[in-house]
Amino acid sequence: MGGAQAQNFTRSIDYSKKVLGSYPRSKWVDDAYLLWAQGLIGREDPLQTITMLQDFPTRFPKSDLKPQAQFFLGLAYRLARKYPQAVGAFDDFLAQSPKHDLVPYAHYERSRALMSLQRYGEAATAAGQILEHYSRNELADRALRQRAEARFQQGDFLAARADYKLLGARAANDEERFSFLMREVDCLETARHYDEALGVLRSELSHTPPPEAPVPGQLPPASADRHGRILLRIGTAQLLAGRMNDALKEYAAVLKDYPKSQLGAESQYRTGYAYETVGEDFDRARIEYAAVKEQLASSQFATLAAQRSQNLERIAQFRTAGGADSLERKAEASFLTAELYLFQLDRPERALEEYRKVAAENQGNAVAARAYTAEAWVRSRKLNDPHGADSLFWKVVREYPATESQLAARDYLEETGIKVPESLIQMPKPKLAAVAAVDTTALTPIPSDSLKLGRPVGPALSPADSLLRLRRKLFEEHPMPPGLNRDAGRDPRDPHGPNPPGLRNPGGSPSDTLLVSPGTVRDTTGHSPEPQINPSAPPDTTGSGGLP
Repeated sequence: MGGAQAQNFTRSIDYSKKVLGSYPRSKWVDDAYLLWAQGLIGREDPLQTITMLQDFPTRFPKSDLKPQAQFFLGLAYRLARKYPQAVGAFDDFLAQSPKHDLVPYAHYERSRALMSLQRYGEAATAAGQILEHYSRNELADRALRQRAEARFQQGDFLAARADYKLLGARAANDEERFSFLMREVDCLETARHYDEALGVLRSELSHTPPPEAPVPGQLPPASADRHGRILLRIGTAQLLAGRMNDALKEYAAVLKDYPKSQLGAESQYRTGYAYETVGEDFDRARIEYAAVKEQLASSQFATLAAQRSQNLERIAQFRTAGGADSLERKAEASFLTAELYLFQLDRPERALEEYRKVAAENQGNAVAARAYTAEAWVRSRKLNDPHGADSLFWKVVREYPATESQLAARDYLEETGIKVPESLIQMPKPKLAAVAAVDTTALTPIPSDSLKLGRPVGPALSPADSLLRLRRKLFEEHPMPPGLNRDAGRDPRDPHGPNPPGLRNPGGSPSDTLLVSPGTVRDTTGHSPEPQINPSAPPDTTGSGGLP
């Protein structure tokens, strides 16, 4: 809000107060009071507006402005992020005044509040009311955008595509038309209509000229990178369809035409992502990620590439570990790999393969129990296989007593209403670090001033012992470790259930692991940022909704 506009709202409030103070019996007092409240909305003070308008019917029981007051109360609730109250206020307004001039605006604001509540079907219906009954209203185009996004979030991708196509036909300029075209592609990709998406992109590419050599002293036009953005999207669609080699060809073409640029950095990043997700060649992916900073070190893709490369580096270190604790470290590498597939790449079936491999290689010990419990969690939360999940939970309860996983499996079963007999449950025994026997007859005398130097030094620990020492200390102090407590450490991705074993959580043990989330970046296609359908996918500055 500009300074002049804020000043006008302040003046309006001042004049309204003068009317109320100087002419308290005037027939205009309700108008002045409502103008005061509207001025507060303009000055971005919705909470004060709510306080004023909640008692408007009581203050002015005979006023014909009560419907307007109800509308602005709903608007103030939405601006204050009190979305349920906003929906209720708009519902009351629409019920009381179905023919009021503000009805289309009430439908639109109600749709926005419903979107914030993630009630996408109702939001689409509310926006559709404007298109159906008030098609010539100034809100029609905004309502169409609102319905398109609501349909997309609801999962009705083809209907959303139809709305975006209509928006593209109504676009005010070519850049706006292009942004709606990219949203069409988002819909087709998310609906897994990859060939149709490729057809739309290739049609657009056919009349988009390739980049020209830059003219010294002249800035390139705003659409100069459009050719590269389309090529990137073609590569994305190819990768989604599982055609990795075709995708790599498109990314290579972008690198050739846009070196040392933002598009070049993104293309290099997506090359690494292709090797990681589709090719499952983690070593090659790390090499490609390392090359992103050579394209544009200041790009957000360089940061994201470094994060993903660190995750893969950790897996490689565990896999190549040697020594007495190599089996434990390799099992940890498999858990890390499974979590990568599960949470970053959205491939739960591939995560199950890693968990099964760990269980097969560690039969009869606590590591296998942890793998079985993790597999059961994936079946329950990701694959809608409650019977398969319960079977694995019971396997852990019956065959792996005195383990943390047994307690976790018990908690999962009882969360679904299944009673586990207490006679089956055995509390894990604290594991103390082994101390080697020492020949006390040959001890070197301790220097008299040794207590002044730092803290006492305990027995040497192996890498595995070091990783678990805090976990063991916590277990000695708490019969049930924080990471397996029935009420603590729930998975932030699933607020209705506890964390699967192997995930780091606020109350979990230090040895539990979770790969670093790559974060998100701004979409540079020109349209407003939309919620990601798949948060585990890489960001797409070409307008894509993200790779699964």
